[in-house]
Amino acid sequence: MTVVDEECHGGWLADRVAAARPVSEGAMCLAGGIPVNAESIARSFGSALAELHTISVDDCPFPALDGTVLANWAHARVEAAALTAADGPYRGIAPARLLDILDDQMADLGDAKTVIVHGSLSASDVWFHPESGLSLTTWDHVGLGDCHLDLAMGAKLLGDTYGYAVVAPFFEAYDLDRVDAVRLDAFQLLVHLLTT
Repeated sequence: MTVVDEECHGGWLADRVAAARPVSEGAMCLAGGIPVNAESIARSFGSALAELHTISVDDCPFPALDGTVLANWAHARVEAAALTAADGPYRGIAPARLLDILDDQMADLGDAKTVIVHGSLSASDVWFHPESGLSLTTWDHVGLGDCHLDLAMGAKLLGDTYGYAVVAPFFEAYDLDRVDAVRLDAFQLLVHLLTT
């Protein structure tokens, strides 16, 4: 994955999406736990990604994030660590089988609408301020790709932090009509393999 010069392109994003603007003073990081209503954070997160994914890709300075390349990274990671899921939807499934499932799912996806994606969401990238809203940081892997990559990462972050009950409001705020369940399933497995 190409690392984007965050300073150089930060202005380009901040001019187009509120979540890319600097973090407000007093904002709380998801990595430290945010002691406010989890549903409001989930909704703010879904809305922020929806705004990001609707920015015009015309004149976009960011590289493409290829799902095949990401799947290859997942292969290398699993083969190096022989990961086995201890819990969650993939519990008890052998790593080699997970890779076979991922390959089948990714091969069947076809092309998706290309949008600007954050590309590497983690809990330390999500900041919330009750008055100024949600900010996303660490834009060094931003690129053109499939929105379901960010959605899968966001759902996993929220589920791991607050429990999976807050994932529904996240998708509602994003707009369920824009979510393809088949693509989301494939990217959720990919994110699981990349982040476990």
